[in-house]
Amino acid sequence: MPDEPSVPPHRPGGRFLGTFISFILIAGLFIAGVWIGGHPRQTGLDQLTPGLRDRLLSDDRTAVSSEVLSILEQDYYKPIDPKVLQKAEDASAAALVAAIGDPYSVFMTKDEYAKFLDVRAGTYVGVGIEWHPEGEHGRINRVIPDGPADRAGVKAADVIVAVDGTPVAAKDKYAAMSTVKGKEGTKVTLRIVRGAAKPRDFTMTRAEIRERVVDTRVETVGDAKVGYVRLDRFTTGSAKALRSAVSGFAKQKVTGVVFDLRGDPGGLVDEAVDVVGVFLPSGSDVVTEKPRNGEPNRLRTDDDPVLDGKTPVVILVDQSSASASEIVAGALRDAGRAKLMGDRTFGKALIQSTRVLPGGGALKYTVASYLTPKGFDLGTRGLTPDVKLADDPKTPADEVLQAGLRLVGAR
Repeated sequence: MPDEPSVPPHRPGGRFLGTFISFILIAGLFIAGVWIGGHPRQTGLDQLTPGLRDRLLSDDRTAVSSEVLSILEQDYYKPIDPKVLQKAEDASAAALVAAIGDPYSVFMTKDEYAKFLDVRAGTYVGVGIEWHPEGEHGRINRVIPDGPADRAGVKAADVIVAVDGTPVAAKDKYAAMSTVKGKEGTKVTLRIVRGAAKPRDFTMTRAEIRERVVDTRVETVGDAKVGYVRLDRFTTGSAKALRSAVSGFAKQKVTGVVFDLRGDPGGLVDEAVDVVGVFLPSGSDVVTEKPRNGEPNRLRTDDDPVLDGKTPVVILVDQSSASASEIVAGALRDAGRAKLMGDRTFGKALIQSTRVLPGGGALKYTVASYLTPKGFDLGTRGLTPDVKLADDPKTPADEVLQAGLRLVGAR
């Protein structure tokens, strides 16, 4: 009958094709969920049959760790507290990162990441020390002036061997050091070894630490005026504060500048680039990022200097000058803008990326190394100073600073 709709002949494969396409779309969404959301236990993929789950995950290592957690959560003979499961998951992530042997790549729990952000912002609750792993223990890079540690008599280069009786050990990634920070007003005891002396306990009360990033003054050397500026770390706003300080030197017509980076552990690379811009013209090379994959990326200044290019600059460095400090020192020396004085720098100019993970934790890991404008790899070893000089710990005077003031003041 002409008015009836025509019915296409039956094709057995049509229904199968539609089903197959639907399956592919669903699988794609599942895989995207894993890629964006992270752990399979949080995406629901752990509920699939083992064969399908493993195919979608396509990573035996991820599948195994997820399977262990899933089995314990679902089949253990009694319910497990979710906090215990989270602790187990954090421990497995920390162990995975520790296994690569890079002391600068770490997994941070939610609380540890919050403390990390506080420190990077320049404000946190603690005792006012900066430290780095050294052998089995932790060595102090810097003691923040007038902080709890400073008032208790702790000094830079002291070695922390225990915190509240818990040993500081490399085997657990120096976990005891994470307990130095804590609630304001509470006490913490650091067991410290100084030189060849016996261990000694220093007890102090945690307080809010507000770092004074830049310290500046004008010194008189003979008939000359010399500007002195110290940068404690490269946090948000460091370059702006330094620019303001050096601008003051220019107005006072100083004959030279001593830039003190001793004990500065580094920080934000963007701040380092802007600090170099205080001394070098816009468009000057600062550092080259050398990744594992991809093309090198050269970073340059994008602001005008505030100091006459003929005004001599000496940079004071030591074994605790690291990362962003080394980037700045290397760039200014390679450009012929400054001389380095003191001791060899730490040798840790590596690019760290921080990726926030599901649950609020984060992974901080090394993604590349840095090269100075002339090609020196800052990640392999520290910078050798032009004038090697050490401070005498037996005298109250700062011999390195005095030498630096004389060097630029005599010109």
